[in-house]
Amino acid sequence: MRLHFVCMIMAIQAGQFVMSYVAVRAEEISPHLTFHPRAVNGVVVGDKSESVAVYSAPKATTRGVSTVLLTEHRRDVVTAAEDVIAAGAKVVAPEAERELIETPHSFWESFWTKRFHDYAQQSTKILTEPLKVDRWVKEGDALDAGGVSFRVLETPGFTRGAVSYVADIDGKRVAFTGDLIYGDGQLFDLYSFQDTIPEAKIGGYHGHAARLALLIPSLKKIAAEKPGLIIPARGPVIRNPQEAIAKLIGRVEAYYRNYLSTNALNWYFKEERMTIKGRRVLGQDADVKLMPLSVYEKTPDWIWENSTSRLLISDDGHGFLLDCGYQRVIDGVKQLMKDGLVKQVDGIFVTHYHDDHTNMVQAAAEEFGCPIYATLEYEDILENPGAYHMPATTDNAMKDVTGLKSGHKMKWKEYELEFQFYPGQTLYHGALLVHRNGGTPYYFVGDAFSPSGMDNYCLLNRNLLHDDTGYPFCLKKVRKLGSDYWLINEHIPYVFRFSEKELDYLETNLQKRKEILDELLPWDDINYGIDEQWATFYPRGVSAKVGEPIELQVRILNHSPVARTFTVTPRKSRGVDVLSKPQEITLQPRQSGSVPVTVSVSKSEPLPGTFVVTADIDSDGMHFLSWADAVIRIED
Repeated sequence: MRLHFVCMIMAIQAGQFVMSYVAVRAEEISPHLTFHPRAVNGVVVGDKSESVAVYSAPKATTRGVSTVLLTEHRRDVVTAAEDVIAAGAKVVAPEAERELIETPHSFWESFWTKRFHDYAQQSTKILTEPLKVDRWVKEGDALDAGGVSFRVLETPGFTRGAVSYVADIDGKRVAFTGDLIYGDGQLFDLYSFQDTIPEAKIGGYHGHAARLALLIPSLKKIAAEKPGLIIPARGPVIRNPQEAIAKLIGRVEAYYRNYLSTNALNWYFKEERMTIKGRRVLGQDADVKLMPLSVYEKTPDWIWENSTSRLLISDDGHGFLLDCGYQRVIDGVKQLMKDGLVKQVDGIFVTHYHDDHTNMVQAAAEEFGCPIYATLEYEDILENPGAYHMPATTDNAMKDVTGLKSGHKMKWKEYELEFQFYPGQTLYHGALLVHRNGGTPYYFVGDAFSPSGMDNYCLLNRNLLHDDTGYPFCLKKVRKLGSDYWLINEHIPYVFRFSEKELDYLETNLQKRKEILDELLPWDDINYGIDEQWATFYPRGVSAKVGEPIELQVRILNHSPVARTFTVTPRKSRGVDVLSKPQEITLQPRQSGSVPVTVSVSKSEPLPGTFVVTADIDSDGMHFLSWADAVIRIED
């Protein structure tokens, strides 16, 4: 067996298993089955006269490969098959994902506008170019390739229409499961499972990891085949399939049970819908345990309520507005002025970027002639929403936002206002701590909490779990208020607070969640598995003219507990010329940084159009193909 490519070995680092790739020999599992460990694994089945590849095949082995079997549409997986396809292999892919594979241009053309007000919450790791597929397959299909008979099983989970292939090779049953399972009972990530829950009338935005309900039956379907080996698209060969599947199902159920136990949606959706949601994953007889509601009471009359906005009203009739998502808020304030209850609005504080809080902020600022405030951490997404792709982003950019350092205090009338960074429901989130005449503090926390727990129902919001970001950080801030305080979520027509016992409950369950995720996710920090945008292009969307250089960045957040060197390699795609070479950046633990990437749109391409540039991201034990993407729209 000759030295061929790279292999993944497991090392223990900071209490975690860490994947490292080093040059080793490809593994000949049996005479007709060779495993090539890579960022996306390559598997060659057959002999020298005829063979078939699953997922991919190293360039040196593509001669004689007649067919490549794909399990899913994901760009970061399918990209690995480029060499074997270019060498002439026929392509087999899942029928259920045909549209995304065959016509990705439709996705990208519509993405230019759909990236705003996005409530579907699906990954954008879509192919940039159509892929010609020779055969589409579905449940129950069989195909002969490389002298081996493969059976097709539909195994949705990681993607909606994924399939697995099962074959008996040299007397051993082997299952090729794509990203259905990773290693010894783990998942590649959690955020890819965000989806709708139709039976509970819950959309994609609120469907936290909803496709876990499809993952479990898919895993059981594979287990019923009694394979001797599972070879996934990414990660090591699984040599104990039944044990690994049982571990994964147990971990998934433990995670989801824990998630439900602190879920803010219980306030909004009530027990019946939450039970439906929980039993999809946990089983039809599961006892779905939800956090009891905390104490709540009527909002005081010096705080005016209207939809997702609040207005502080001073004794002399001045107002200070929090958020403005709707014209009816502006109309309501104007009516207060007409009625003589409010003289003027002195400022607007924006708690976070979501469209139901921001669509009309700029219009309100112009109507009332007042400044807009936020903290520095999310000032940019308010002024440049098109530079991001986050859930429910407004397309109404704000002008001249006054970004304040977290902790900045302002004396306004009889109020003391303290502006805080508050990354709860989303990373780009703030809060306003208000004391009126030195009395009980009122904490305007945007959408961070409800009386039933934490609003972390959308994984794409970037709900991080470091001690100094995310809900661990936010709960510490609440606890510092003592026992006499009120929280305000602008969706809720009450004020509420958590007791010390309830805070203990939330913090304890959050710590348990981190421990469960430590087992469920393979990375040296769990946040890589819940934060899709740890590496992302900035801006995500840009308008440009043909032939002119376009200056982009790939922004990286090193979640790891150790320093990492990341290599960013931009990929040429249709109509996009890459003018930058691969570059490295070394980041200390928890440090952010960026790598500049310069591209241009080729003069040979027809106009107008939407073009996509992608980039590989590599670090020690972390190898992601065509991972980050930016969309370029050509100006007429």
